[in-house]
Amino acid sequence: MSDQGESKGKMTSGVFTRSSTGLVKSISALDVFSFTLLAAGPMVLIPLGVLTLPSVYEGASIPLILGISIVLLLALAYNTVALSSALPRAGGDYVFGSRVVHPVWGMIPSFMVLFSFVIGIGTLAVVTLQAFLGPAILTSFPQYAPVVVNLFYSSGGNLFAIAVLVLIFIFGLAAVSTRAWFWLIKFVSIFAFLMLIVFLAFLLTTNHNTLVANFNSQNATGYSFAQVEDVATASNWSPNVQASALTTAGAMIFVFFFLAAPISAYFSGEIKNTARSMLAGMLGGTVFSWAIASIGILAFVTAFGYQFLSAYGFNSLSNPSVFGVNALILASVPNPDLAFLIGLGFSVATLGLVAAPILPASRILFAWSFDRMIPERFSSVSERTHTPIFSIIVVAVLTILVAGLDVLFSSTFGTFVATTIIVAIAFLPNGVTAALLPFRRKEVYETSPGLVKIRVGSAPLITLTGLVHAIGFAVLIALVFLNPAASGTSNGSLGGGPLAVVAIGLLFALIFYPVAKEIRRSSGIDLGLTFKEIPPE
Repeated sequence: MSDQGESKGKMTSGVFTRSSTGLVKSISALDVFSFTLLAAGPMVLIPLGVLTLPSVYEGASIPLILGISIVLLLALAYNTVALSSALPRAGGDYVFGSRVVHPVWGMIPSFMVLFSFVIGIGTLAVVTLQAFLGPAILTSFPQYAPVVVNLFYSSGGNLFAIAVLVLIFIFGLAAVSTRAWFWLIKFVSIFAFLMLIVFLAFLLTTNHNTLVANFNSQNATGYSFAQVEDVATASNWSPNVQASALTTAGAMIFVFFFLAAPISAYFSGEIKNTARSMLAGMLGGTVFSWAIASIGILAFVTAFGYQFLSAYGFNSLSNPSVFGVNALILASVPNPDLAFLIGLGFSVATLGLVAAPILPASRILFAWSFDRMIPERFSSVSERTHTPIFSIIVVAVLTILVAGLDVLFSSTFGTFVATTIIVAIAFLPNGVTAALLPFRRKEVYETSPGLVKIRVGSAPLITLTGLVHAIGFAVLIALVFLNPAASGTSNGSLGGGPLAVVAIGLLFALIFYPVAKEIRRSSGIDLGLTFKEIPPE
């Protein structure tokens, strides 16, 4: 690319535009905070967590999982803020790893996270419709059951068509305007959060006996409170499964899929005042998301009981349209109209989780192309919209294919499980990168903002948090891979199939750079020289 070496900028209509890329510094701290709130997904973890944690990972202590998770989340968030502040470039983890450690080290997180984005966006588009929006309507307005069943459950063609329309809308907005896309993110996060607050107000002020009576009287599932456990037991659910280190590790990876949200690093070059905005938006958003999720999940468990939620979640694995979170909402909020709005809040939060990876995914392709790892067209930026339209279109097409496969094979649960583990692997390398930054790229470290250079005694804080980050994720991943069948319980295990998908993705990540380097060498380009320089901001 003829302008890759240029780093001079120019002022256009009051906005700083990098002439080397065409991307614009237009993203604020509030944008990052809203993005983190949706990308972390606490308002999706609450409904999915209360169905999944007590059943798939039965016996695991939810307070213990949440308590340990905040330690790793803080380390991950600080490392992301520090690396983004030291190297505020499009491409995030790819740039960090490739410039501090080795090009392959940058490819592992970026390839794995892109892999998870493509799978996750397509899968969650289907999940939004089938597990959230459909049940919200069915529970509060059963008179519309025939229409809902036809749209979301009985006709794969209808389900796929609606999922495609949703994806086209979100991707189209990202292509037309980054600012407009962030307005969608803010609207969705605010609406979902307000509905969650309303719901928690009811849940925390309604005693258990009233919840049971409401559940029995509204009869949204067709079963009474007591019959839920009977139905689950008849399908081989056990109420007395003991926890192990393996089930705890599997549950923590599930939690981290939602609460770990370092992906704003991938567009850090477009954030105004990166260090300050990332500190407030990324680190603050992570703590806020953890607090929301912890309060919501523990409130559910306290109100309904762990054993009941385990049985209910077990039934939900095989019949999500009936045993959805909306029947529990309606037991807490007896007004069907208000219960629907709350269910709609969870639905749009899931839609936000669909939308969140779109911008980072396109910036990964952009950064690879900027370094000539893939064709130049992926780094082309529209002069009118200042967005990498071609990269956005490619990601859109791939996610639509995934959505089609999920609808065709009804594989959303297995696909989703694989995605959670891919994300855990994608987040690990940055811990090593952070730990090594002060030593491998001393010149970058010494010219970084003050928050990057904090020391604890004689040791750089980023090295200590990097070690906590890397070792913590490595232990969790090792436990899952050592015995995948035991990482869940008999109520739903992390089987070998999803892990095979993960292994294939990791293999591609490892060979991508050597293959690209050889291809470029044949055309007279030495990719190795590219990684001796830091790309312009």
